Amino acid sequence: MELKRYLSTTILAAGLAVTPILASQAAAQMQPPAQAEGSAIAMEDGKIDAFIVAALAVAETRETYIAQLEGITDEEQQMAIVQEADAAILQAVDDAPDITVEEYIAIGEAATVDPELAARIDARFTETAGEE
Repeated sequence: MELKRYLSTTILAAGLAVTPILASQAAAQMQPPAQAEGSAIAMEDGKIDAFIVAALAVAETRETYIAQLEGITDEEQQMAIVQEADAAILQAVDDAPDITVEEYIAIGEAATVDPELAARIDARFTETAGEE
């Protein structure tokens, strides 16, 4: 049970931690949606599940690039890896089924200010982890 709580917290945190990265990437394409819109999107069937799938992909991608950064002291190399990671994270969300980058950002932003939404995401992740 403790592992599931740790995993759900980690996945939620990973999904939300990249929201600023994705928001900055998507800002050039569109104006970020309001948090209320993110809550409304999350109410659609399957959007929380899609958010979780995308967050898992983001977490996996993020871990890959964190491992690459370990031991690198050259600031230029670090920046190159961070830029590559940003692009890969954006692609991971874009490749996730049933959710767009904009929806992912909106749900992530909404979950940071809407404790009920954050709890729903956490509960659904726990259910999903239990099914596997």
